[in-house]
Amino acid sequence: MNAQSGSTFKILAGITISRFVITQTISIITNALLLGESTYEEAQRDHQMIALLTGITYTINIAYAIFLMYLIAITRYRIRSRYGIPEQNCRGCEDCCCAFWCHCCAVSQMARHTADYDNYAAKCCSETGLGRNAPSIV
Repeated sequence: MNAQSGSTFKILAGITISRFVITQTISIITNALLLGESTYEEAQRDHQMIALLTGITYTINIAYAIFLMYLIAITRYRIRSRYGIPEQNCRGCEDCCCAFWCHCCAVSQMARHTADYDNYAAKCCSETGLGRNAPSIV
């Protein structure tokens, strides 16, 4: 991996792992509050805390989803620009629409366009996502 792609991967992996750890920790705390025995007043306070923690979890998950959609849309736009691929539908917002409505399809389309996976197997954690002897079509 070159320095930029290695650092980008580490940043995205860190963001993803952090989101997972934070939301799972909040889930554990919420479950503990729900299962705890308490007086009426403590139960009221616990329910308020649960509502707050649930709101925080929703906010984190929505922000993460928007962040991923943005990354997919901007990457798709840059690939289209680099190869001179015109928009065919939703002119002016096709990349955003693809990232929003079918991000899995958009990522798959970008992968198929930037590598020959029919002839060369994908390889995790390599600079190009392919083995060393695979030619780069990018």
